[in-house]
Amino acid sequence: MEMNNQEKGFTLVELLVTMAIMGLIVAGIYNLFDVHNRMAAKQEETTLMQQELLSLMVMMSDELRMCGFTANASAKDAKTFGFAHRPGANDPDSRRITSTTQIYCTLDGLGNGIINEGGNGSSADHVAYALNVNGAGNPDTSSAHRNIVKKYYTGAANMRWQPAATNIRELNFTYFDVDGVEITNPSANLNEIRSIQINATATASPERSGMNIPDRQMSSTVFCRNMAGR
Repeated sequence: MEMNNQEKGFTLVELLVTMAIMGLIVAGIYNLFDVHNRMAAKQEETTLMQQELLSLMVMMSDELRMCGFTANASAKDAKTFGFAHRPGANDPDSRRITSTTQIYCTLDGLGNGIINEGGNGSSADHVAYALNVNGAGNPDTSSAHRNIVKKYYTGAANMRWQPAATNIRELNFTYFDVDGVEITNPSANLNEIRSIQINATATASPERSGMNIPDRQMSSTVFCRNMAGR
C-alpha cells in the first residue's frame, strides 16, 4: 500500500498576502462609508442653514412691513408709531436700537393707539431684532449668545430678548428714504425711513464647524408702506 505524503493548504506567505488584501478592501469600504456620511452631513447642515435663513427672513420681513401701522387717527397724526431708537442699557429701554446691525420699530398691534410696554399682548406693539445680545439686550459674544438672532418681547426684566434664529453669523440692515437714497445715520433720521434691505448670513452649527461648509447668505428688501406721508 502506497503512502500519500502530499500536504494541501496555504503557506504562511499566502495567508499574509490574503490578510493584506482583505485589510485594503475593508479600509476602502470604511473610507467610502465615511465619505458618504460626511456628504450626507454636509447636505443636511446646508439644508438646515437655508431653512433657518428663510424662516428668519420671512418673519422679519412680515413684521417690519407693518412698522408704523395704526388705525387710530390721533396716533397717526401724532406719528406715535414707527421706527424708534432707545439705546439705554437694561430697563426700561433694553437697548432697542435702530442701526446697521439692529432694528426697532413700533406698530399699533393692540389697536388702542398707544405703545404698550407691558401687559397681555403688548409684545405685538414692538418689532426688534438683534444679533449676539443677552437677555437684557446688551452685546454678548459668549458661546451662550453667539450667532443667535434675538427678538424683543415685553415681559420679565433682563429676559426680554429671546432667541428667534440660531447659527446666524451676520445680520445687517440698510435703510433708504422715499427716493431710494441710503440713510447712513438711521437713528437720527427715523421718520425718513421708507424701506429696509436685510442681509443675513448663516453659518454651520458648532458641532459641524470643522467640515468646511460654506456660509449661506440671503437678502430681502422690505417696503414700509405705513411710514409714508411723514
